[in-house]
Amino acid sequence: MTKYETTFILEPGLDENRVNEEIERVSQWIKDLGGEVIEVQRWGKRRLAYEIERRRDGIYTLMLYQGQGPLVKEIERRLRLNESVVRALTVIHVPPELTQPKVDAEAIAAAEEAADE
Repeated sequence: MTKYETTFILEPGLDENRVNEEIERVSQWIKDLGGEVIEVQRWGKRRLAYEIERRRDGIYTLMLYQGQGPLVKEIERRLRLNESVVRALTVIHVPPELTQPKVDAEAIAAAEEAADE
C-alpha cells in the first residue's frame, strides 16, 4: 500500500467540537474504504496565502495514511462535496530521509585535500 498525505483547510469560523467532528469524519472515511490512518497533525488556524471565497484564514489539518489509489480519489471527492472544507490537496508521502542529499565521505575528504593544497 502507498502512503499519502492529505492537507485540508476548514472554514475559520468552526468551533473546536465541529473541527474534531470533521477530522473524525475524514478518518472514518479512510478506514471504511480500506485504508489506515497513520498520523493526524492539527496545525490550527493560519492565514491563507491568498483569499479564498473572501476568507483570509483557515483551519489546517494534515492526515498521513496508507491505502490504494481509488481510496484517494474517493476521499478527495468527498472533501470537495463537504461545505466545511475550503481546499484539499493530496500528495504521495515522501519520507524525509529520501529528500536529504546523501553525503559522500570520500568526496568530502578529496575536496578538503584539494582545498589544503
